[in-house]
Parts: sequence; C-alpha cells; structure tokens
Amino acid sequence: MKKIVNIYKNFMNGFTYIIPLAVVGGVFLTLNNQINNVLLFDFGSTALFLIYPILAGFIAFAIADRPAFILGLLAGAIATVKGGGFLSATLIGFLSGYLIILFNHVFKKLPYGIKGLNPVFIYPILGTILMFFVIQGFEITVFPIEIFVKDIYQNLDKIFMIIIVGILSAMMAYDLGGPINKIAYLIGVLSILNGNNSYMMPAVMIAGMMPPLIIASSALIFKNKYSKEEHIIARKNWLLGLSFITEGAIPFIKKDKMVKYVFVI
Repeated sequence: MKKIVNIYKNFMNGFTYIIPLAVVGGVFLTLNNQINNVLLFDFGSTALFLIYPILAGFIAFAIADRPAFILGLLAGAIATVKGGGFLSATLIGFLSGYLIILFNHVFKKLPYGIKGLNPVFIYPILGTILMFFVIQGFEITVFPIEIFVKDIYQNLDKIFMIIIVGILSAMMAYDLGGPINKIAYLIGVLSILNGNNSYMMPAVMIAGMMPPLIIASSALIFKNKYSKEEHIIARKNWLLGLSFITEGAIPFIKKDKMVKYVFVI
C-alpha cells in the first residue's frame, strides 16, 4: 500500500507543475485568436509543448532527484516531438526515476574519485541510450493508444459528453480536494491540453467552486443555523470559492457529513 501511495505522490509532484503551463497556454492561445499576435502564439504554444517534458521531469525528480529530472525532461521532450502525449510522459517520468535508482545500485561500488562522474556523465549518457530504445518502443505501442483515445474524445456524442461532465462535476464536489477530486481535475486538465476546446474543464472548475460558495450563501441566508465562529469561516468561503479552493467547505463537512451530498446535487 505504501508503494502505491508513493506512486500517487510522485505522479502528483509532476502533475502539480503542469497546471500553470496549461493555464498559460490556454489563455495566451485564446488571446492570440482575438489579437493575432505572433508573440502571444509563441508563449502559448511553447507553454503547451513544455507540459509533457515538465510532467516527466518532475515525476522522475520526485523518485530520484536531479539526475532523474534531466533524463525525464529530455526524454519527455523527445517523446512530445515524436507525437507522444500524457501517458507517454507519465511512463517516461517513472522509468527515468527508477533507472536512476537502478544506476545508483549498480554503480555504488565505483571508486570515490570516479563517483563524481555519475550524475554529470555516466547517468545521463547511459540513461539517454536506454531512453532511445524506450521511445522507439513507445512509437509502436503507447503512441497509437494515445491517438486512439484522442480520437474517441473528439468524436464523443454530446449526450455522452453531458453525462461525463455531470460525473466529473459530482466527483469534484463530493471529495473536496481528495483523490477523487484530483482525478476529476486531472481529466479536466487533460481535456484542454494541446489547445483543445473542452466542456470538461469549465464544468470541473465550476463544480470545484460550488461547495465553499454554497456554505457562504447558506450562512448568509440561514444565519441562525451557524455559530459565531462558523460565520467567520463561512465568510472566508466567498473568497475561497471564487479562488477555486474547494477545501474551504471541509470544516462544515466534519460537523455534518451529509452536507457533501448537497454539494453533489
């Protein structure tokens, strides 16, 4: 169970860093569509390109520190150029991190004077050679799967899209920052990568804002149902909700767990 938790933490370490890039890429490409400025397009497209290398790099970094980061970043960038996507970058991040752990074990008996070459020469060169073969394998196996999934998403019927959006919204409102919430947010972010138009991400954002805003509105309307301390916390939820901080509703869930079902509805 501990290993599974570590895998989740390592993945989230990479995922956390790509969120600002996805936001910058989406905003600047949207501005470019309105203004038609080359520099806006360059910033937006570069931010979106960096998403997968950064994801791979920081997953690897969480596993085995800086040598793994460089290997994950480089291999992630090559995979992106070759047509890889989110799944490829994630797998490359984990493979890069575990490769460095393997190297640490294999080369731990080298003389002290040579060990200084490990992070700057031996690890990056040997790791890159191995990643050369990994990416070639991905071109045959993983890349086609990613293209297939992308085609399915782009051709989804509107009825199915509405159902999926409803499920994601319920997941966001139910878990309040927990694993289920993060999975829904991850799916939302994935839907806007590469500049795709998406119904999922706006729905996920709105659903994440609702629990604290519901608490704030409820305290304003039903004043007698809340204590003085709860009113102070509830007022803060106006700002928390508008800032997409779902966790602002957690103190009220602890008092009455049935409240979360109100959020979902």
